[in-house]
Amino acid sequence: MNFSTDPKWLKVLEKHIPWLGVPNLAITFIILQVLGFFLISSDPMWFERLALRPELVMHGEPWRLLTFLSLPLSMSPIWMIFALMFLYSILNSIEAEWGEFKTTFYTLVSIVLTIIFSLVFSYPVGSITEFSSTLFLAAAALFPEQEIRLYMIIPVKMKHLGWLALGFFCLHLFQGSWMDRLFLMTIYSNYFLFFGSSLLFQVRDWNRRRNYRNRLK
Repeated sequence: MNFSTDPKWLKVLEKHIPWLGVPNLAITFIILQVLGFFLISSDPMWFERLALRPELVMHGEPWRLLTFLSLPLSMSPIWMIFALMFLYSILNSIEAEWGEFKTTFYTLVSIVLTIIFSLVFSYPVGSITEFSSTLFLAAAALFPEQEIRLYMIIPVKMKHLGWLALGFFCLHLFQGSWMDRLFLMTIYSNYFLFFGSSLLFQVRDWNRRRNYRNRLK
C-alpha cells in the first residue's frame, strides 16, 4: 500500500493551519520523558502529581492535561535509555517521511482524544505505553522491511514487530473491561485513522489469497 499519498482533508488542514506542525517533535517527547523520570526517581509521589486524574483537573490542576506525557516508559535506567533511543529514532523517521505537520497531527489525534475521554468518563491515565505503541505501529506501517536490532542484539523486521504489537492490542481488548476497551480504541484512533483502510485492504487481500488456494486443493 502507498502511505505517501495524503488524504484530501489532511492537505486542507495543513494548508489552513500549517503552524500546527512542531519541528523536532522527538526532542520534545524526550525532554518530557527525562524530566518525568528524574522527578519520580527523586520522589515517587511525583507520579501522582504528573498523572492525568480528571477529578483533580476539574479542581484546579490543569497542568495534568500535559504532564501525563512525562510519565516514564520505564523506571529502569537501562531500559529507559533503550526506550528513549527507540522513541527518538521512530519519531525522527516518521517526521522525515511525513513532515512536521502530519507527524504532529498524528500524535495530537491520540493525545487530544485521550484527554477528552479521560475528562468525559472520569478515566485516570497513568501510563503512555499505549500511546508510544501507536508511534511504533506507524513506523512499522511506513517502513515494514526496515530491520532493527531488538535489545541491540536480535535482528528483526519492523513489520513483524508491528503485527506482534497489533496482536497484543487485540489481546488487551478482550481482557479489559468495556471502559478499558473504549479507552484503547481512543488511544489507537490515530493509527486507525491513518492506516485503517490500508490494514483492512491487507486483511482482505490475505483472505482472498487464502480462499483461492483452498479452491485449488
